[in-house]
Amino acid sequence: LEQQPSRNAGSPPSVCCASGACTETMDRGGQSREQQEAMAMAQFQQLLESQKMVAKLTGKCFSLCVSNAGTSLATSQQVCLWRCAQRYMETQHFVQKYSEDKVKSGTWDLIAAGQP
Repeated sequence: LEQQPSRNAGSPPSVCCASGACTETMDRGGQSREQQEAMAMAQFQQLLESQKMVAKLTGKCFSLCVSNAGTSLATSQQVCLWRCAQRYMETQHFVQKYSEDKVKSGTWDLIAAGQP
């Protein structure tokens, strides 16, 4: 076995056998560099989705609850914003769980529904 220099500093080196077949070594957590990158990308995408949801929630609730923007919000506007945000989050959670349950049970086929 011979160790090949790593492409990126800090990433685990590749190990090549006498046959020339190379495999990437695992880090301490037992994950390859590709797995770590995939996990980081998934986390980043999740962060983007949550930021989009907050922006959407803010826009919808603010336009519903605040007719005239001033220097401060009235108590009724604050209560309206709070309730609107709660309903929005509960609805998003319900729809997500409902969709996951349908997919897991096999009663909702994403491909047939037009999703890739």
